[in-house]
Amino acid sequence: MKKIISYVLPLGIGIALFYFLIVPNLDWSELKKSFTEANPLWLLLSAIFALISHWARGVRSCMLLAPLGYKVRAYPAFLAVMVGYLTNLALPRAGEVARCGVLQKMEGVPAQITFGTVVTERIIDVFILLGLVLLVLALEFGRISQIFAESWEGLFRNISVEKLYGIALVGSGLLILGIIAIYVLRKKIRVFLQSRLGGFLKGVWQGIMSFRNVQNKPLFVFYTLLIWAMYYLMSYVLFFIRPETASLNPLQALAILVMGGIGMALPVQGGIGAYNLLVGKTLESYRIAPNPQQNIILSSTIGTFMHIVQTLVVLVFGGLAFVLVWFVSKKKTESEKQQAG
Repeated sequence: MKKIISYVLPLGIGIALFYFLIVPNLDWSELKKSFTEANPLWLLLSAIFALISHWARGVRSCMLLAPLGYKVRAYPAFLAVMVGYLTNLALPRAGEVARCGVLQKMEGVPAQITFGTVVTERIIDVFILLGLVLLVLALEFGRISQIFAESWEGLFRNISVEKLYGIALVGSGLLILGIIAIYVLRKKIRVFLQSRLGGFLKGVWQGIMSFRNVQNKPLFVFYTLLIWAMYYLMSYVLFFIRPETASLNPLQALAILVMGGIGMALPVQGGIGAYNLLVGKTLESYRIAPNPQQNIILSSTIGTFMHIVQTLVVLVFGGLAFVLVWFVSKKKTESEKQQAG
């Protein structure tokens, strides 16, 4: 029951955001034109930059695991990252668990150790995102505050009272079901916490503290900066696909990266709805079209286009990574059986 709720609730929030706030302002013909008339070079560059960022993330994770005695190769680490992103499209934050599972299968690293290093990575990335948020706020405070105000106002402007009652009813029902599930399973939960979680948390703590013993900290910082530079570029090059966004400057692109990063960080599958809304509102604030209504429509459409491109990269290459992991794991299992026999 808990797993069902943890899946359905964020998915419902994402779909609600998309349906109520994005779909009414989408121009499907313009969305189609963004793909059919796009210069393939910009799409290819965006995909390459995305893959470089994911590869750098994999290499950075190897550097965190090395002080703990696990010499992980870059290739399996990259596959683990891609499988993790693919899993996040289905279940928020489950990608971290899937990533740990891949490294355990392919490299023999205990899941709790990898999970600890993933926590360290997330903490570092959160600090970087917060730093970028503060930078953008310092440079564009009025614009960013207006974006959040309009997004919040739009949420309630596009939802009728009846729909709000429905959402409240469903949310209350899910909350009650969650409480009941926890109560029914309380004994099992207590046993699990007492018998297994102690050792798990010890391994997680070791992973978290691994950063202190990273041998080449300047290189670690380089990979961290490379990850975020590639995030920036994979979004920025997509602006050149549309004439309305081709003239946006690097600072405006940074603001869009920050808002998109916030959307992706929210606990909804693949940032659906949240990313589209925040990026769309940011583009809208830059008046990419002279007509106010057309500006709203094009901004929502281009924000959705950017989200689709990034999601397709994860689906395609994450899917390939999943197949490769399955194939390698199967061969490894067969080899172990032959040696045992």
